[in-house]
Amino acid sequence: MGLGYDYQTLYPLTLIGTKTAAGVYTGNLLTSAYGGAGNTKVFETGGISKVNFSFAFTLGAAETNNVIHMRIRTSADNVNFYQFMNEVVTTGTSTMYQREFVFTGASTAGGPYLFSIPLDVQDLWMELAVCESGVGANYGNVYAEVTKSGTLR
Repeated sequence: MGLGYDYQTLYPLTLIGTKTAAGVYTGNLLTSAYGGAGNTKVFETGGISKVNFSFAFTLGAAETNNVIHMRIRTSADNVNFYQFMNEVVTTGTSTMYQREFVFTGASTAGGPYLFSIPLDVQDLWMELAVCESGVGANYGNVYAEVTKSGTLR
């Protein structure tokens, strides 16, 4: 039995890439650093309690073991964005590290790789940025969308 929400997006919001009315998606070409053309998207999350990011990652031709990096940040004002954190506790001391999500695609033949990242929401805005590492010659592409659940403000 799942949680009940006053609101859940009927159709996910496309963040990176494009999707036709028939549900056919096209990924956006990845780059080696965050901030590449079309690879960063800010969207409103006010009143939402959960988001689920869904990805379709395809490696470039003849590539193996490339890594897609996903940075998710939040903002209360749509100006200042703060990256999620990871905590490591050792003998009562919490050490914080900026959180980044990574996924390794084994080979071009294995793609597209489909995966999701469900997260709780704390602020009014979220930002998703993606990039790729381990590229020999051909960058891959990614399609990303988000489903939002909660109570609208």
